[in-house]
Amino acid sequence: MKRCLNTALLAGAMLLAGMPASPALSASASTSAAPADTSGKALFMKPVALRGMLGDAQIQVTLRTKEPAEDGIEGEYFVFGGSHRVLLAGEVEGQEVFMEESENGTDVSGQWDGKLAGETLTGEWQSADGKIKKPFSLRIVRAEDKGSPGQNGRAAGQGKQQ
Repeated sequence: MKRCLNTALLAGAMLLAGMPASPALSASASTSAAPADTSGKALFMKPVALRGMLGDAQIQVTLRTKEPAEDGIEGEYFVFGGSHRVLLAGEVEGQEVFMEESENGTDVSGQWDGKLAGETLTGEWQSADGKIKKPFSLRIVRAEDKGSPGQNGRAAGQGKQQ
């Protein structure tokens, strides 16, 4: 039952993403129409890049489902202008996203509590000890937008004075 549900969810996510479902997936899925997965979990079936702000810092986050998918999501983020990547791991429940981060791969250095609304993830980040709190707002980056880390959507290099 669980395998059939996972297969149906994967096929549904592929169709929502504009990808044709493979004949193998189509054959193993139930012939009755299952309700579409409107939860945030479907969003992370493939790796997703998000860009936006964490406090005053411009960041890029990459998230994907863990293997197996019921184990949650994982990924990393970096601050533009820096090279350090911070690891992320968490859960998606409906439209709620809960993640912990680790700067060294072992210890929790922060927590993310957010909500998905369309293509935007917003919420609050806090340090592991809870003493520092910052808002965050991230938008999904589409392939055509990947060249523009600027806040106002300019392509990299545009708008600079010569």
